Amino acid sequence: MLGGAKLKVVFTHEKTCFAYISPKYSSNNEQSQCLQVLYKDKHLFLWVVYSSGVAEGQIACNPVHSQLIGLDEGADVFVSPYGDVRVLDELYIDTDSPDDQELLEHNAELLQLRILDQLRYVAAHQKCVVWIFSSMPIVFTPKQTGLLVNQSRVVVKVNAFNSYQGFQTKPPAPNEPNGPFKNIGLINEEMLRPYLNSPKRLVLRSVPIDSDGKKNLIHPYTVFIHEDLIDECFKNLTVILSTMNSIPSILSETDEDDKENNNNAINDLCVEIVPIDGIIYRSLSREVYNRNIPTVLIPKSLNAIINIENGTRIIFNIIGDTVEQPVHIELVTYTEEKQTEVDVIDRFKKCVIENTHSGKRFLINNGIVKQNSQISDGYLRFNLKPDGLKYTLLDSESLRHFTTKATCLNDTDLVLPKRSASRMEYDFKNYCRTLKSIETLISKVLSHLYFEIHREATFKNASEIKSNVLITGSSGMGKTSLCHIIEKELTVWSHTLHCRALRGRKDIPEILGKAILMCQEHSPAVLICDDVDSMVPPDMEGVSPQDIAYYQRLAVVIKHLLQTCAGVCVLMTSLSMKSLHPVLRQFNGKPLFTAHFDIPEVEQDERVELFKHLMNEKIRQQFEVADDDVITLAMDTASCTVRDIIDHFNKKIFKAVKMKKANPDIAKPRLVEETAKDTEKTTAFDIWGPVGGLEDVKRELTECIFWPVMYPALFPSQSCGILLYGPPGTGKSYIGSCLARLNNMHMITVKGPELLSKYIGQSEKAVRDVFDKADMKRPCILFFDEFDSLAPKRGHDSTGVTDRVVNQLLARMDGAEGGARGPVIAATSRPDLVDPALLRAGRLQKHIYCELPDRWGRHEVLQTLTKNLTVDQEVDLRELSERTEGYTPADLKSLLVTAQLTRLEKQLAHNDDTTLGSVVVQQEDIDGALEETKPSLSREQLLFYDMIYKRFRGETLTSEQKIMAGRFEKQRATLA
Repeated sequence: MLGGAKLKVVFTHEKTCFAYISPKYSSNNEQSQCLQVLYKDKHLFLWVVYSSGVAEGQIACNPVHSQLIGLDEGADVFVSPYGDVRVLDELYIDTDSPDDQELLEHNAELLQLRILDQLRYVAAHQKCVVWIFSSMPIVFTPKQTGLLVNQSRVVVKVNAFNSYQGFQTKPPAPNEPNGPFKNIGLINEEMLRPYLNSPKRLVLRSVPIDSDGKKNLIHPYTVFIHEDLIDECFKNLTVILSTMNSIPSILSETDEDDKENNNNAINDLCVEIVPIDGIIYRSLSREVYNRNIPTVLIPKSLNAIINIENGTRIIFNIIGDTVEQPVHIELVTYTEEKQTEVDVIDRFKKCVIENTHSGKRFLINNGIVKQNSQISDGYLRFNLKPDGLKYTLLDSESLRHFTTKATCLNDTDLVLPKRSASRMEYDFKNYCRTLKSIETLISKVLSHLYFEIHREATFKNASEIKSNVLITGSSGMGKTSLCHIIEKELTVWSHTLHCRALRGRKDIPEILGKAILMCQEHSPAVLICDDVDSMVPPDMEGVSPQDIAYYQRLAVVIKHLLQTCAGVCVLMTSLSMKSLHPVLRQFNGKPLFTAHFDIPEVEQDERVELFKHLMNEKIRQQFEVADDDVITLAMDTASCTVRDIIDHFNKKIFKAVKMKKANPDIAKPRLVEETAKDTEKTTAFDIWGPVGGLEDVKRELTECIFWPVMYPALFPSQSCGILLYGPPGTGKSYIGSCLARLNNMHMITVKGPELLSKYIGQSEKAVRDVFDKADMKRPCILFFDEFDSLAPKRGHDSTGVTDRVVNQLLARMDGAEGGARGPVIAATSRPDLVDPALLRAGRLQKHIYCELPDRWGRHEVLQTLTKNLTVDQEVDLRELSERTEGYTPADLKSLLVTAQLTRLEKQLAHNDDTTLGSVVVQQEDIDGALEETKPSLSREQLLFYDMIYKRFRGETLTSEQKIMAGRFEKQRATLA
C-alpha cells in the first residue's frame, strides 16, 4: 500500500469491528494491520483484515459499526498504514446508556472472551460494538488508544465527573451542592473550583480575510472560529470573550526585520468569538475546514488594528462573558476637524445605546488606537480606569456606573505603529489571467498543494514520502510569474526562496534551513524554491573530484532538508528534469517530488489573449490599434516564449515612438504597420533573394517546409526529412543560412563533427539535447551540415561511437521516442557514405540534388552576387556566364572578390579613394581574375561525383564512369 490508497466503503455481513480489503494492497504479505482512515473531517482507526473475497478498490465494514463511526455506504475514503501501535495492558471503557452498562456488568466474562474475535485496535472516544450473542450487541466507548492482546484486561469505568466534559466556566449546579460523585465518594466543591473555572486555551493559526465577515459590526474586535473548536458550555453564551496573545518568533533574535515587525505584538487583546460552521468558514476563507488545522479568521477591520500576517500563531484564552466594569473612561480623539468634548461624549453614548440592543454589548480595549466613524472622523483611543483594566463590555445600563471624559487632539499628535511590510515583491495586477492552459496548470498545482497539506495534517507520520511539486519550463516561459500567481492564490502562508542568488555560496544549507524553520513557524505553509536547479550544477564533466564530492554531499543535504520539513509543502521550479542534479531527480527510496508539471507552449489563441492584455488603455490612447493587430502580432510570435512575446511588443512600442518623434504631424501612429509598408518584414519574407539559381531546389524546399506551416489543415504533421546532396560549392550550406533569416521560425545549425565526443555516452546525449532544444523552440528547422561525418555507415568504426550516434538519430527521427516534430535538413557531398537506414521513408525521405549551375543558372548567380558590389556597365554578365563553364557558385563568388581586390590595389597605388564602396570593377579586372581563378572541381572530380550520385539514384553509368567505379572499388579494397 506504501503511502495510501483511495477506497469505496461497502457493507458486509460480518459482525465485527474489523475492515476487510483485498490482499493486493498488502505490501509485505501480512494478514492484518492497523490503518488510519480519512473521510470528510473524520480521522478514524480500523484494524484491517486482508480477504480475497473483497474486490479491489473497496473496503468492507459492518453496517452497525459504520453507523457508529460515521462511515456512509458508497463513500470514498483515503486509507494509509499506521505504525505507531502500542499494546494495552488495561482497557477502560464507558457506555452511552444504562442498558449497555447493565449488559456489561452481567456479561463481563463473555466480553473478555469474545472481544478479541471482533475487535483488535481501539481508539480513544471512537465508538465500538461487540456482539455478546448474535442478536445482542453492546456499544461502548474506549478511553485509550492501542492494540488488544490476550493479556489485555477490560475494565468498565464510570466517569467520576458524571457528564462533565472539558472545562466549564461555572461551578456545578446549586441544586446539588457538594453532590456525590460515583466511585470516588464526596469531593469538596472548593477543591474542584480552580480546575472547573480555568480558562479554555486554544492555539490557532490566523488567516486574515478580505471582508468583515458580517454586516453592521458593533465593534471591530471580532474573530471567527469554527464551532467544533469551541466547547458546548460556551455556545449558549450571548457573548464569548477571549484574550489574544501572539507567539514571538524564534527567528526574531537574529533578524532585524522580524524585530521591527514584532513591535506590533499582541498582548491580552480582548476579542469576541463568533462560532461559524464549515460552509461559512469556506465562504470567508476560500479553504476547506480541517479540524487538524485549527484556524481563526481575522476580519479586515480587526486586522487594520493589529496588523497580523497570514499563518501567525495566536493563543486564545476563552474567558466567557463576565468582565470587570470600569469606573471612568477617557476618550482621546485625533482628527483635523474641530470637535468639542461634549459632542464626542454624546456621540459615544449614542453609539453604545444604538448598538447594544437585543442583548448585544459594546467591547472596548484599553489604549488601542482604532477608527469609529460614529464617534469621530479620525482616530480614537479609550483609556480605562482603574489602572490595570485592559478591557470591558458596555451596554445602555452600564453608562450610569462610570464617568466619561473626552480629549480632542490634532492628528499630528498621533504616532501610529509601523505596519509590517508586504512580502509581495511584484504587482499582481499586471499578470494576464485569461490564458486557459496556465489557469489549468495553476488549478492543478493548487489542488495538489492543498491535498498534501490536508493529508499531512490529518495523517501525521503515516507516510515518509512528501508530495512536493516540481514545475519545469524553458527560460522565459514564466516559471517565476507562475509562482507569484500561485503565492497570491494560496490561503496558507508561503515564502519564496530565490535559489539562483544562492549559486556558489557555502551557506546554502543554513539559508535553506532558516527558510524551512520560518515556514514551520507558520505551518501549514508552502516553501517556493525558484530555480532550484541552479544551486547544484547537474553536469560534473571536467570538475575536480573534490568539487564532485562537495556537490554530491550538498545535493544529499538539500534533498534531506526538503524531504523532512514537517508541515511544509515545497514547490520547486527548474528548466527541466535533466537540469537537476542526479541525486535530486532520482526516484528510488524517498523521491524529492511526486508531482511534475511542465509549462505548455503558448498557443495562437493564448498569444492573442496575451496581446489583448498588454494593449491596455494607455497604449490605445497613444497609438492607433486596429482590431486585427493582435492576430498579426500573435502570428509573428509563433513558438515564442512569454518573455520573447513581451520583448517583441516592447520593440513595436519603441518603433512607434520613434516614428512619432520623426513625424510630429502624425497624432497617433500605427502600432503595427501593414506588411506592405513594413520593410523589415518584407525583407524577412524574401529568404530566397540572396540565392541565385537552384530554382528546383528552392521550389521543393518551399513545398516541404513552408506549406505545412502555411496550411496546417491540409498537412497533419509539420515534420519532414530532406537530404541535400551535390558537389562541393553548389550552395548547400548557403541554403541553410538563408533559412535562418526567417523571423517566425527558429533554426538550429549543427556542424557534423561537433557532436562527437571522446567520452562514452556524450555523443548520444548531444544528439538528444539538439532534438530536445528543437522541440522546445517549435516551429524549428534542424540543419545538419557535413552529415556524412556524423552518421556514416555502421560497422566501419572500430570505436563504435558513430554507430551509437546513428542509432540515436534513428530513434529520434522516427522511432519509439516519437520522432522529430519539425523539418530536419541534412547536407552532404557524399550521400553514399551516409547510413542507408537514415535515408528511408519517415526519416530523410526527400532527396534533393544541388547540381552545378548551367549558363542561365550562372547568370542568375552573377546577378545576385553583383548586388553587393559595384560593376562597370561595360561588364557583360551573360558573356561572363558563358566563359565560366564548370564554375560552382562558390567559384563565381571567389572570381568577383578577386576582381574587386585587384581594382582596390590599383586605386591604392594611385592614391585614389580607398574606401570599398568606391571600388568599381572593370572588365580588365574580370579578365585578370579569370586567369587567376580556376574551377575548384576538375573534370575527373566532376565525373567522380556524377558517378557517385548516379549510383545513389540507381541510374545507369557511362562506360567511363564504370571504369572509374571499378578503379574506386579496387582502391577501397586495397585500403581495407
